[in-house]
Amino acid sequence: MAPLYQNGRLSKDLVDYTYITTTVMSNFHKSIGDFDTHLMLGTTSEDFNTKTQNHWGYNFTTAGTISFNNIATGNKFFTDATIRKRLVGAYGEVGVSYKDLVYLTATGRNDWSSTLPVENWSYFYPSVSGSFVFTQLLPKNSILSFGKLRASWARVGKDANAYATNTYEWPPYTIGSFTLVGNQWAAGNPVLKPEIQTSWEVGGEFRFLNGRIDLDYTYYHSQTKNQIGQPRLAQSGGFIFSTLNAGTVINKGMEVALSGKAVSQKDFGWDVMLNFSYNRGTLGAFIPGVAYFYPTDVQFGTIKAASIPNGGYFLGIIGQPYLHEVDSKGVEVPNGRYQIDVTTGLYKPNPNLPVVGNRESDFIAGFNNTFRYKKLTLSVLLDIRKGGDVFNGTEYFMVVNGLSKKTLLNDRQSVTLTGVSSKTGGDTSITYNAGQNYTIGTTTYSGAYMIQQYWQNYAANSLNFITSVNWLKLRSLSLTYDFTSLLKNQTVIKGISATVTGTNLLTWTNYKGMDPEVSVAGGTGGSGSTGIDYLGVPAVSTFSFGINLRF
Repeated sequence: MAPLYQNGRLSKDLVDYTYITTTVMSNFHKSIGDFDTHLMLGTTSEDFNTKTQNHWGYNFTTAGTISFNNIATGNKFFTDATIRKRLVGAYGEVGVSYKDLVYLTATGRNDWSSTLPVENWSYFYPSVSGSFVFTQLLPKNSILSFGKLRASWARVGKDANAYATNTYEWPPYTIGSFTLVGNQWAAGNPVLKPEIQTSWEVGGEFRFLNGRIDLDYTYYHSQTKNQIGQPRLAQSGGFIFSTLNAGTVINKGMEVALSGKAVSQKDFGWDVMLNFSYNRGTLGAFIPGVAYFYPTDVQFGTIKAASIPNGGYFLGIIGQPYLHEVDSKGVEVPNGRYQIDVTTGLYKPNPNLPVVGNRESDFIAGFNNTFRYKKLTLSVLLDIRKGGDVFNGTEYFMVVNGLSKKTLLNDRQSVTLTGVSSKTGGDTSITYNAGQNYTIGTTTYSGAYMIQQYWQNYAANSLNFITSVNWLKLRSLSLTYDFTSLLKNQTVIKGISATVTGTNLLTWTNYKGMDPEVSVAGGTGGSGSTGIDYLGVPAVSTFSFGINLRF
């Protein structure tokens, strides 16, 4: 029987997307003595309409003529889909300030979304923020020229994708004499609730030495309740994914921006900016009985990207490390010797898929320096990262396929395992030599085979390919020269400059793979696959040249 599309296949898609939005807003302003007040009221509506049509067919009647007219009617197919979504909102804001000293603002908004059940389609979310410019109360001085403290609390609502409340089956499909029907990949949820994020932050802005040094600090905390997601659950329920209010996500961290003029002279200047931030993301309460939430389909070898419920890493990695020896109570000893499985003659992996890594960094920072000498300007941006685990899937692939330099150990003539027996707990050391035979249980294996299995067993240990990564990158280097002084006896061009820029020029890192700044394509959203390096390519260096004209 010839393949179905042996004589050609043609497919055409037509997508019609319409987005209509309306906004009506009224603003009121009133000053009463030293107080300044404002009020804003508004309403908005958004209407999304997407129509998708697909025409396809196979088996051209006349070879070389690519047209639907050249396909028999029975081999032509048509599908049509319409996606509609409507959101209506009403909102308001009220604010009051006293002189230039104290500011207070409150907002409120209510949305009605067509993507949620009728009983849950209305949701309200308010916010309040305030700031205090305390330097207005201090004597004028050149040390602290400006200081402001700020704080805010906010709640934000979010609806679902269109038709997330519905569950669908695939259209009947016929192959020969068989007609196939079945559930689509994801189950809908007819009682879905809106996702609500509650956050607060405190911070301040400070300027020293008449604005020569600026400091901006923020500490934040956010918690998402009833997060809408499609976690991968047991397929015994009839679906791969299920649309749920899956749990709570908590993020907290801080951001610091420090800038200043290190040198400020007529012909020479040096401006400095340092940005520093860190975030700690955790997954709170989740679906009872579900050990992990998989925000993406990423799975390579024995590792998966996973979020860990009940306060665990949101950007976690679960995997299969070797089992260590156990103490007298049967508890595994951290960093103890590996168990050697008496039934395989190799190290014994942990089949329970524990947490083996956290892809979130300890902190990230950027350090930008701008040097100016007369008409020449040089800008240098350094990118810094400390911590955050990366799985070197490329090295894993090479080990499994015998392409890694590691597999050349002892010229592939011998390997040695040392540890404890998984059965007795006693000291064990085994050496496999090519050219010899070994009996494990009731089966005899050649030494060459056991050497190959040693490397397959090595690849099964997720920790052999996970590194807590640090890096320092020369993110960009830019050189600009101002040629404006060369323009004479004309009034059309007001200025001209030329710039040469290079990006991703150098990387210093402890990572042994191609590039620590990695993310595998794919997944279903969420945290994605950050920190999974599988047969990727490093970021390329780019160079550009530009001329800027001012008229």
